[in-house]
Amino acid sequence: MALSTIDFVKARDTVAELLDELALEAYLFEVEPRNSHWEVKVECAITEGWETVTLSIPKEVLLASADDKVIRKQVLEEWRARLAACKIQSS
Repeated sequence: MALSTIDFVKARDTVAELLDELALEAYLFEVEPRNSHWEVKVECAITEGWETVTLSIPKEVLLASADDKVIRKQVLEEWRARLAACKIQSS
C-alpha cells in the first residue's frame, strides 16, 4: 500500500498528540514510514542531557490510535515505558 500524504500528516499529528499526553519536559521527534510500520525517533531530555529512542509501531495501529481510545491507551502505556528515562514536566 502506497503512503498517502494524508496518512503521513495524520501519523505525525497523532505522534505529536501522544507525546504531549506523556508530558515530556523537552523533546523533538521524527516520523519515518517503513514497509509495514512507522519508525518514530524521539530525542528527549534526560537528567544527563539528551537521549534518542526509536519506537516502531505498525502503520494501522498508529493511525487507529488517533480515534480509538483503547488502542491509544495501549500505545501510551508502551511508549511511557520506553520513554521512562525522559524528564516529565512538573505540575
